Amino acid sequence: MSDILRADVLIEERWVVIPLDGVPMEKINLPFFYQLGIELNRLAEFSVDPKSRGRILMTSFRAYKTIRLLFDEFPMLTVCRTAGEELIVAIDGIEEWFQKVSTEKFSEPDSSTEIKFRYVIDKAKKFETVLVAELDKLATYHITKKGIYSIPDLIDRTENMLPDTTRGKIGLNVVEEIRQSGRCLAFDNSTASGFHILRATELVMHEYYLAVCKPKPKPASRLESWGAYLAELKKSTDPNVQRVITLLQQIKDDDRNLIMHPERVLSPDEAFSLFEIAKSAIIVMGNKLPAIKKK
Repeated sequence: MSDILRADVLIEERWVVIPLDGVPMEKINLPFFYQLGIELNRLAEFSVDPKSRGRILMTSFRAYKTIRLLFDEFPMLTVCRTAGEELIVAIDGIEEWFQKVSTEKFSEPDSSTEIKFRYVIDKAKKFETVLVAELDKLATYHITKKGIYSIPDLIDRTENMLPDTTRGKIGLNVVEEIRQSGRCLAFDNSTASGFHILRATELVMHEYYLAVCKPKPKPASRLESWGAYLAELKKSTDPNVQRVITLLQQIKDDDRNLIMHPERVLSPDEAFSLFEIAKSAIIVMGNKLPAIKKK
C-alpha cells in the first residue's frame, strides 16, 4: 500500500467494548458496529469493474482494520470468525496485487485481477450475512433510566446527585457507598442498593451527630444503633435538627429496620424511593458539616 493511499484509509482509534468499573459488565460501542456495517455493505455492493478498483481498495483497507479490531476485542463472536478471516485473506490478496502493479496497468482489464477483486466482494457478502445472523443472537441489552438518572451517571458518578457543597463535606467512604448504591440501582439489584445507601446515610449521620451534639470525649467508633443517634440528636436545641430527625426516623422505621431482616426484599420502586429520601437526608445533614480539608 503506498504511503499516500495508506494515509487516506487511516481511521481514528476506536474501541469495541470497555469494562465497567465495579460491575461485571462491558459497554459496547454501537458506532463501531455501525461503521463496520457501512464498510461491509459498500464492499458487497461493488461491481467488478476496473474503474472501481481504487474505491474497492480504499473500502477494503478500512474494513480490514475494523474487522481485525472486532476479532481482537470481541472474542465472543465465534460463528462469523471463519468468514471474517476469509475476507481478510482476500483483502491481503488485492493489497499484494496493488504493491506489485504499475500505475499504467492499474485499471487495465485483466481476468486474474478481476478474480481477486471478485473474491473480496463475495467474501464481504458472506461475512456480512453471517455477522448479522450472529449479532441477532448475541445477548445484548439496554438498561432503562431510573427516574431522572441516566445509567452512565448511576454507574460511574452517582455522587454527582449531591450538590457540590455537600460532596465537599463527605468522605471517600461515603462516596463509595453512594456509588455502590447507584450501580445496584441501575441493574435492579434493589435490596443491595438500599443496603449501600443506608450505609452511606449512617456514615454521614455519625459526622452530623459529632457536629451537632459535640460529645466530649468524641466516641472512638460509631454508636451502636440508629436509635442511639436519634436519642442523642433529640437532645439538641437547634430547631433545624428537627427536620433531620424526622427524615432519619422515617428511614429507620420504614426501611432501615426492615432491610436488616433477610426476609425483606426491596422492589425497584421501593429502592428508588429509599435512594431519594436518603439523598435528601444526606444533603440536609451535610449543611451542618464542615468542609473536608484537601490534602
